Amino acid sequence: MKLPPKLPPKLPPKLPPKSLVNARVTLHAATPTALADAPLAALIRACAQETAEIQGVSVPEVALFDDRIELSGMIPMPILLAIAAEVRRSTGRWHLAKHGSPLWQGE
Repeated sequence: MKLPPKLPPKLPPKLPPKSLVNARVTLHAATPTALADAPLAALIRACAQETAEIQGVSVPEVALFDDRIELSGMIPMPILLAIAAEVRRSTGRWHLAKHGSPLWQGE
């Protein structure tokens, strides 16, 4: 009697690396309605997307509210923090030069 060929063992589903977690970073605006301006919100969103693309990483989700911005995604936390830091630095510098007031809390 001929036995059927031996099948390889079933492997468990592939999980993402432990460094990839659903990370979230929040930047708070200096005033409660600082980000309510649609052109300013679009500029901040574009800055976050461009920073990620330049660095060659996946673009985080960008949620804009009147008083804060939230960056999130399946990105290692250090990379997401670096993107948030660059967004804060570049948009804060631009806003201070254009309007004479800080954009983010703590500036």
